[in-house]
Amino acid sequence: MVTPVCAQQDKSIYELGASQEKYKTGGFKPAPENIETNFGKLEFPGGYPTEETAQKVYDELDLRRATQLYLDMYPALSMRGMMIGTARDYSAKDCSHVSVTANRLDSNALFLTGNTESIYAMVLFDLKADGPTVFEAPAGLMGPVNDANFLFLCDIGPTGMDKGKGGKYLILPPGYKGEVPDGYFVFKSPTYRLFSFVRANAEVVGKGEKAMEFFRKNCRVYPLKGGPKDGTFTNVSGMPIDTLVPENATAFEWMHELINYEPAEAFGKEKLGRLASIGIVKGKPFNPDARMKKILEQAAKEGVAMSRVIALESRQPAAQVYPNRKWESPFIGDSSTFDPDGYFNLEARTTFHFTADGITPSMAAQMPDGLGSRYQTTYKDKDGKYLDGNKVYKLNIPAKVPVALFWSIVVYDSWTRCELQSQPYPSISSQSDPAPTVNKDGSIDLYFSNEKPADVSAANWVKTLPDQGFFVYMRYYGPLKAFNEKTWIPNDVELVK
Repeated sequence: MVTPVCAQQDKSIYELGASQEKYKTGGFKPAPENIETNFGKLEFPGGYPTEETAQKVYDELDLRRATQLYLDMYPALSMRGMMIGTARDYSAKDCSHVSVTANRLDSNALFLTGNTESIYAMVLFDLKADGPTVFEAPAGLMGPVNDANFLFLCDIGPTGMDKGKGGKYLILPPGYKGEVPDGYFVFKSPTYRLFSFVRANAEVVGKGEKAMEFFRKNCRVYPLKGGPKDGTFTNVSGMPIDTLVPENATAFEWMHELINYEPAEAFGKEKLGRLASIGIVKGKPFNPDARMKKILEQAAKEGVAMSRVIALESRQPAAQVYPNRKWESPFIGDSSTFDPDGYFNLEARTTFHFTADGITPSMAAQMPDGLGSRYQTTYKDKDGKYLDGNKVYKLNIPAKVPVALFWSIVVYDSWTRCELQSQPYPSISSQSDPAPTVNKDGSIDLYFSNEKPADVSAANWVKTLPDQGFFVYMRYYGPLKAFNEKTWIPNDVELVK
């Protein structure tokens, strides 16, 4: 852990006191009676607030607390969005219902920066309803299990306990006191609800019915108390789903439901206290009056605006991956817990959760060569201008992309942070069929524009939408030494016209 700056130059309280000028009667100067603020003039005649001042202060205090809560609760809200979206739009009825994107995840699905190339399998866990739950995972899967606060519980696959060989994972509910049988990889969850979206390589498990058959034969999820049972497997490719966080006061209704379902310990007294200050109390109804409804609506809008600026116009130096490049890391500081310096980097946390789903160290920290996956994103072209769907851009990918598995480029909508709905799969990868045309030097030129440029192969082009901003993710699956040591560097997106 990094030593705090204060500890490097601290003095005892005695030394601090001795170093200061002694107080003289009348030396304390209170704040002025009238204070100008960005929310109006505040008046304190005789040291007491006027009725108007008190109302202004409480309105502003409630707005500030609610806005900060929108930011702080966003990870949990995003997780709830995925859970409720899967239950509602994919009709998941229990933990044994596995939703599979057997034909890949297309742009009908509103998942934050979803991946078009892998085959996802999504599982909902509710340990309050089911008790300890088993996930039998075969070899060939990889991905995290995240709790209701979108915190990492465990990995499945090569970076998990099974080391890529498959195995039985047993997830225990909060406070579980019962017996724990042998033969499982056991994890204790701090929350009742969890979500897992493991993925498989389409080159290995196939697509469509072949992929569905792989999951039916090899994957099972069930409550421990009932013993092994076959589940329901649904091909959800092409099905519309909305997993996004409400950008209005509904978000605060979600917060109320969240804290009432989960253990208080999952949120902590400080956060529960802030929630209580705006009327969201565990065990009590949430009935905001007209004044508070207006404040909550405004807080959500301001929270979204702040999140958008924090994520898309980062002021974090560690966001930049390479000198003189516009590529940024969604995991600022290469930490999936956002605390590499001994404290939570709040803007790093917002940056990730506003733009992405799925928390695992294997996507954030450098893993041994060939393991894990790493992501980079760019919102701007080489000249620092935001990517614009009205224009034509080129991205040259240098030869020999250093990956053990494959690489992919996916284009996203800057409003929703989901796949750009310009085509079913707004992406190009080393697994694309037909494959993108390769230059004589082994590099590949990709194009992003509303209309395909002349003499450019369709396999090298992603369609954009006019009057619509977009951004680009490049994913590296099984990154190798040249990636990890940054001796291979991607080029920036360049404006053509």
